[in-house]
Amino acid sequence: MNYQRLESRVCLDEGFSATPYLDTVYGVATIGHGTTHILGKPVTLGNPPVTEHEAREMMRAELFLACMDAQSLFTRFNDMCHVRQEILANMAYNLGKTRLGGFAKMIEASETLDYYRMAQEMKNSRWYTQVGQRSVRLYYAMLSGEW
Repeated sequence: MNYQRLESRVCLDEGFSATPYLDTVYGVATIGHGTTHILGKPVTLGNPPVTEHEAREMMRAELFLACMDAQSLFTRFNDMCHVRQEILANMAYNLGKTRLGGFAKMIEASETLDYYRMAQEMKNSRWYTQVGQRSVRLYYAMLSGEW
């Protein structure tokens, strides 16, 4: 996995907010580059603003956990190319382990490395319509294995 590329793409996908805000889909308090926890505690609307540097550090910590979550959900994770690993880690960062774990048919398709079916399951989800261009880009990258 190209961790620097993953980090850059997540920063692009999440954008940046120095001040806490409520996620538009799930209503979760978020700050920086989509960070929902600081030192293990949930972000609140009362959290003080963060700098870009602080936001990157917080994102790196959550992104590391997202990589581990993706690897635990997709047992053939290490058999996939770096691009597809990055897609799953990106989704884990965005959705969290529990919501990504709800993609049962996608997880099932991953057992045979059926990337076409995995991409179709991404496209057939509510998530696909909720995250705009992020989902379109990840869908096509899952199909092709290329950015």
